[in-house]
Amino acid sequence: MSTTHSPKHTKKGSSDNAVLAFDLLSNLTYMAAASVGGASRDLILEWVIRQNYKTARYFRQVYLLAKRTGFEYSRAFQLVARQAPAESVRSLLLRFAGAIQAGYPERDFLIEEARVQREQYINSYYRALETVAKWGDAYAALLVSVSLVVVVAMISTMLSEISMFFVMALALAMFAVTGFGVYIIYRTSPYEVKTFDNKGGPKIRRLARKLFFTVAIPGMVLASLVTVLVGLPQGLILLGFALLPTGVLAWIDDGRVDRLDQETSMFIRAVGNVAASVGSTISDALSKIDRRSMGNLEPYIHRLQIRLKSNIRPELCWDAFRDEAGAELMNRTTNIFLDGVALGGDAARVGAIAAEFSMDAALMRARRTVSATPFAYLTIPLHFAMTGLMTFILEIMKSFNQVITVAVADLASQPGNAIGALPDLPLFQPQNMGTITGLTVAALLAYTVANALAPKFAKGGHPFLICSFGFITCLMTGFNMLIIPPIASGLLLGSGA
Repeated sequence: MSTTHSPKHTKKGSSDNAVLAFDLLSNLTYMAAASVGGASRDLILEWVIRQNYKTARYFRQVYLLAKRTGFEYSRAFQLVARQAPAESVRSLLLRFAGAIQAGYPERDFLIEEARVQREQYINSYYRALETVAKWGDAYAALLVSVSLVVVVAMISTMLSEISMFFVMALALAMFAVTGFGVYIIYRTSPYEVKTFDNKGGPKIRRLARKLFFTVAIPGMVLASLVTVLVGLPQGLILLGFALLPTGVLAWIDDGRVDRLDQETSMFIRAVGNVAASVGSTISDALSKIDRRSMGNLEPYIHRLQIRLKSNIRPELCWDAFRDEAGAELMNRTTNIFLDGVALGGDAARVGAIAAEFSMDAALMRARRTVSATPFAYLTIPLHFAMTGLMTFILEIMKSFNQVITVAVADLASQPGNAIGALPDLPLFQPQNMGTITGLTVAALLAYTVANALAPKFAKGGHPFLICSFGFITCLMTGFNMLIIPPIASGLLLGSGA
């Protein structure tokens, strides 16, 4: 019996090959494992359309055309290929149709296609990582460039007052450049699903979700009120502390999933080899492996063994195991392995196919972590430095403007009104700091949002990881806006005194 869930509605097709690449690789690996035992084409398609892959919808269309309208499978694959928006899917379906027409064995075709797709996916993944690394450097340069533009605009107020049109144009340009940098990081980062939630997910993720709805969201509302009633710095600090619990738990959960991904292939290969060597079922083989050699998987395997020994339906036991692990790679790998064995495949051979798929995905994610972590570590201190610099210069300009205002008033009050004899020059005249203050605050908020999104997009993982970087950027911006102004004001006014 299949260990998958009941058939679900597959998601709408995409024309983006990068978005479909991981699902296409999973789909082909599943079909290759299902074909090892010699399962019929109908049976393979029946089982594959139950999987929650974006590419499963195309095989569902092929199956329905063949079973309900009487088309031959080669013709059905050709018809569906014409409607497939993604070139990678269209090419696969046409090759499948050609293999059927030529009488090429489906098992050999699927195993070969899975191998080719794996090589293509690995190469495209590595190219994407190199692109992300280069755009990460470009993103840092964009932040510095935008900061310098804002700083120059702030200093130019010493010469003359900035027009509102110029401020609006500068603000739009700043938002556009910052948003472009974040979008590029998002688009060039490899697309993959990392976490899995079935009935709620792991305990730590459920707690993070609970804290998000009970602490983070009310904290956002309260931070908005504090911003209006007290000030923006206090509101940002409050928002940062509201995001902190969810962010910390999300970071811990992400590291836990990374460790489980590294051990998934070892676990599947061990169970498959034991089942093949002793000629037992998967449940019996699972009871014979040494849990202590499984590392971080040991507690999850222990609970799985207890459930299986309690005569609970195996599919329910494995569903609970996947839900507790909360890793999409574990979910897909165990489905490939268990369904391939259930369809008559040799446990060792099916386990090798599933383990190779898992190992390649885990190694690529580890390399992504190596590429994304330095970018995240660069973005955070850069954010602190840039927001601190702009806050410091803004306060210096305010204090300088205050000194100029006092000096002009003193000259105007002197006998003979000496200032009236001076030419009417715009240099070092009192200015309205409202517009430049608004521009600076907008830049600080844009940096706070952008520097929380960009590292998360580069790293991947659960959406809650935005809270992990968001609470850091909010606390840094709020801290700078709260602490730096009195220090800068005291330095200038104190020296003037």
